[in-house]
Formats: sequence, structure tokens, C-alpha cells
Amino acid sequence: MSLNLDILDQEIKLETDRLILRKPYEKDIQDIFEYGSDEEVTKYVRFKTHKNLTDAKTFLVIAKNGFKNKTALTLVIELRRENKVIGAIDFKDIDDLSEKAELGFILSRKYWSKGFMSEACRKFIEFGFKKIKLNRIEAHVDIENVRSIKLLKDIMQKEGMLRECEKKNGKFINMNLYSILKREYILGKV
Repeated sequence: MSLNLDILDQEIKLETDRLILRKPYEKDIQDIFEYGSDEEVTKYVRFKTHKNLTDAKTFLVIAKNGFKNKTALTLVIELRRENKVIGAIDFKDIDDLSEKAELGFILSRKYWSKGFMSEACRKFIEFGFKKIKLNRIEAHVDIENVRSIKLLKDIMQKEGMLRECEKKNGKFINMNLYSILKREYILGKV
């Protein structure tokens, strides 16, 4: 093993001025459902819009399985002053052999355009490089998801477009591929 995947077994708490990134708990279900049930928020994510609390509970099961299998790390994004979960951020498809992972994120619409996701991404990427020891972090984003593209352009490099690489709602979609390497992070890219 090249990566420090034992860290996924530990309690993780990353802090910024306004946010706490931590593992999700049962007490977060209502907040997770709140943003997960908004069709505008879930328009570009890989899971279906939550229809009930059971869908939000499924999120917890998937997150716990990722920790257990050491294939993903999912943290909720909590507003520090309000103790309210407003989104989530994750590394999925953690690849120990290639020392890479895919970044994903979701944020409640109420908190868009306030810099929260940029703040969370920067802290999470730092954790990925410094603690998990990743060499590469990449993100795949629907070419129509202009909000996420704007964010990723500030912290990663665009590598190109993956043509019709995913199917969503019965149609194939194109995805932009962004990445940042550990050496770029060290040189101050993020």
C-alpha cells in the first residue's frame, strides 16, 4: 500500500474559518435530505434526487461502506456557527496503486455563491495530498454544470473532455476532466 488509507478508519475533522468537514452521522439525515431533495442541487450528481428520508439514510450506508472498503472518503460540510450540514464532499474511486482519487461535491442551493465550496475543496484537497498521500486528484464535471466548472478552473487544470462517458436520465453526457497533482499543490496551485 502506498496511500495512508488507515486514516479512513479514524475520526476526521477538518476545520476552516466557517466550516467543519467531518464524517456523516445519523443526526445529519434531515439536513442531508434537505439539500438532497432539491432537484436543482442534484441536477448534475450521480445519485437520484432524494424522495424521502430513506434515500438520505442510504447516503450514510454508502459513505460507511466507502470508509470500510477504503475506496471512498465522504465528509459532510457543516456550518461551524450553526451546526448545520449544508453539503458533502468526497474522494471516490480511491486507487491505492495509482495514488489517485476523484473529487466530488454537493452544496445546498441556499449557500451557493458564498465561497463555501471553494473553502471546502481547498481544505479537502490539502487533506488528500498531505494526509492520504495522494499524487493526483481529479474531477469529472458535466459540461453544462457551469457553477462547478467555474470553481474547478480556479483550483485544477482542465485536461480535456470525456465524450459521452456517462449516462444520465437516459442520455449520454460529456464530462470535462480536471486534475491537480501533488507537485502542483506544493508549488501553490491551490
